[in-house]
Amino acid sequence: MKKVLISLLAFFTFFAGQAQITVTVGSALLQNPGTMVHLPVTVNGLNGSSGGVGVTGIELHISYESSAMVYDTTLNFSSLTPTSQWFFGGNGIEYSTNWLEPSGNKLNLPDNTVLFDIVFQYLGGITALTCDTSRCLLFDSAYNIIEGVHYVNGQVTSSQGSGESRWNGTGPWNTLTNWSNGIPGDSTNAIIETGQVTTLSNAVCKSITINTGSMVVIPANFSLTANLNYTNDGILNLQSDAMGTGSLIVRGTTSGRGDNNFGRYLDLDSDKPSIVSSPVSGATASMFGANVAEKYLESSSSWVTLAASEILETASGYRIGGSSPTNVTFQGIFHTADVTRSNLSYSGGSQSVSQGLNLLGNPYPSAIQWEQGNWVRTNLDYAVYVWSDYKYVSWNGSIGSLHDGIIPAMQGFYVKCNASGASLSIPSGARLHSSEPFYKTSDAMSNMLTMKIMNTTDLIHYDEAYVHILAGSTSGFDSNHDAWKLTGNSAHPQIFTKATDQSNLSINTQPEFVSVPVEFSSSTPGSYKIIFGNIESFNSSQPLFFEDKANNTVINIRNASDYVFTSTGTAEAGRFLIHFQEVGIGEQPMTIFSVWNTDLRIHISPKTGENYIDQWELYSLTGQLMLSGANLILPAAIAYNHLNTGIYFLRLKTKEGVYTHKLMVK
Repeated sequence: MKKVLISLLAFFTFFAGQAQITVTVGSALLQNPGTMVHLPVTVNGLNGSSGGVGVTGIELHISYESSAMVYDTTLNFSSLTPTSQWFFGGNGIEYSTNWLEPSGNKLNLPDNTVLFDIVFQYLGGITALTCDTSRCLLFDSAYNIIEGVHYVNGQVTSSQGSGESRWNGTGPWNTLTNWSNGIPGDSTNAIIETGQVTTLSNAVCKSITINTGSMVVIPANFSLTANLNYTNDGILNLQSDAMGTGSLIVRGTTSGRGDNNFGRYLDLDSDKPSIVSSPVSGATASMFGANVAEKYLESSSSWVTLAASEILETASGYRIGGSSPTNVTFQGIFHTADVTRSNLSYSGGSQSVSQGLNLLGNPYPSAIQWEQGNWVRTNLDYAVYVWSDYKYVSWNGSIGSLHDGIIPAMQGFYVKCNASGASLSIPSGARLHSSEPFYKTSDAMSNMLTMKIMNTTDLIHYDEAYVHILAGSTSGFDSNHDAWKLTGNSAHPQIFTKATDQSNLSINTQPEFVSVPVEFSSSTPGSYKIIFGNIESFNSSQPLFFEDKANNTVINIRNASDYVFTSTGTAEAGRFLIHFQEVGIGEQPMTIFSVWNTDLRIHISPKTGENYIDQWELYSLTGQLMLSGANLILPAAIAYNHLNTGIYFLRLKTKEGVYTHKLMVK
């Protein structure tokens, strides 16, 4: 194992008469990809005999880029803290270790003590080794956490220029003995001379050449990046399964007479089509065999079956229907440059969900991200939509169920024109390696509520909707922020909201806190649950209520994060509402009860024959539940001893309905 030159980033300072405690991760600069790098972890300020703090335990968590390095081992432990006293290891993206002084006594470590060397197999590129300061811990002689520790992060960078490494043999990409000059990194030209190499890692190289008779295999959820050119006179097999696909990114030119095979798994059954796109030029619909391939026509909102000889257009999406799962293989030269689709179909007429809807596709053998790179959108709504097994998922650039706006390799997607002359340019810079599966199924932001609905007997099939209060948006459909609701399989639940112009939306942005209608549909009768999420994104004083008009029920979302109801399987328009106002909106006024308060008691008596309360709740103006109870026989008095002066809402639930009353407590 070759040990490389290490550049140590360490310093020693004093303040308030005490040594600064420092933990430093070493750096390795200008390294050759394919070599082993040793990164020492050094400490200062832990010598109690010279003004520092003695230590009894250490725990470290250090992250790194898996595409740049692979953890190998830990070596060269200080004799003061020998190997047997440490627990250590790496999980692909983070190195973790901990030590506890076995005697229980504090240990004085001289300044610049190297605790150990972390050894990595260097693949290439630049990576920081970053200490997670929230989880890194040092303990003093009383086993208290030592405060004020300074952590110095490390870095590994590649050498300048390029080298060459040749592969001969069969095995994974990281098999060091099969390479003539070390495992390639981003500055190494990789030449697959003989045999077969499988990228059971996130492989990277400067350029790659696949010789005649040799093969490169990229399994599902693994990747290969060539920062410059790709030459194939052998065979490339990119594989796919139910969990995802392999990924290939070439940033330069492509050439060669070899076979480029891109697998795409299709999880088909009689009512579960897949929507795909071709990563190569010249593929025809015949590649789908007996399965039916269709294209979408915006002008008629209909599907047309493709002839077997019809060429699959670059960056177009196609619906594939069949009766059983299968794998198809695209063969040919794959796309590496920017792709533009111009003159997208726009039929005009009144605004609707289908007007201007075009089915496009990811043209690359890797995932793309909706915000990454220089996308050019002309006369298009901003949102993007992807078919996900039985429903559509959407993304508006910030939120949505299309996770992070990532569109997997060979995946179709929808965009919506809002005028004629629409076009979309997909930049090659949008490409990324992602383990997102084919869609069958954000960062947290303020004032954004999520709703997830499912049948209580079928937790697999669910749908989601989003309401976001965003200054500068509009109350009707907003092409820069909102996403339409595209209806999925009617046998499974669908949830969406309505804008003030009655647009059906999967993502609804509103400029202020107003009530928002929530719609539900499913052709299957049964019991359903709505789960509310991201409640913590709202100010704690912001009221959040959900109303079911059919059941005459209002719940405080802050106190009950889900709601269960039954449906007959028929449409129930206008049944639900989200309220951002005081509790009681939409409930019946207090017409059959008399309510007053005196002597720290709330008195309730019947005006009619109703004299039994199933459940009662007292809420503050902000929606906080203050008191509650059940099974109240009238007349009755509810005692309160610790309420602040102010306005409250009393909610009474009976077999006849739900009643509310506003009262002042003094």
